[in-house]
Amino acid sequence: MTSTRLELRHCASRQAAALRELLLDIHDEVYAESGDPLAGRSQFARFLDHWTARPGFACVIGYEDDQPVGYAYGAPLSAATTWWSAVEPHPSVAFATETGNRTFALSELMVRTPWRATGYARRIHDELLAGRGEERVTLLVHQAHPKVRTLYEAWGYRVVGATTPSFPGAPDLYAMVLPLRP
Repeated sequence: MTSTRLELRHCASRQAAALRELLLDIHDEVYAESGDPLAGRSQFARFLDHWTARPGFACVIGYEDDQPVGYAYGAPLSAATTWWSAVEPHPSVAFATETGNRTFALSELMVRTPWRATGYARRIHDELLAGRGEERVTLLVHQAHPKVRTLYEAWGYRVVGATTPSFPGAPDLYAMVLPLRP
């Protein structure tokens, strides 16, 4: 699809309940034919609820002509996070120390099929991160999806290590980081 206009709408935890079904429906459409056993609606609903309840949760949903095209969301890592504990090689203590406002974790970024390869993913991503106070953003990418990793690298992310699966059936992931300020 070609667009003349992408409207980007922000939401925080207080709006997440009203948008929950929309976020789940987009997820279901995006992952419909993925074959990922962990991509089911009920599993993702629990994951979504976990993230929307986190302090500092932020979300951007993109719309074209009032049609939702995709979204991105995340939240800052807390001082008590275990995010870096599964990363190999283990990052230094200085790198892995979190304060609650040092690192924003980008949990999800997805765009519906008709709007892929339009630049919308980047615009949604950039809008979510614009004006953030954290010094960096981190995300996890399936090792089985090299195109996604390459896309994030083109946006300036770098791989800092690989994660060990945290539960049975969990995928092998790369942990990636993008500086938000010098």
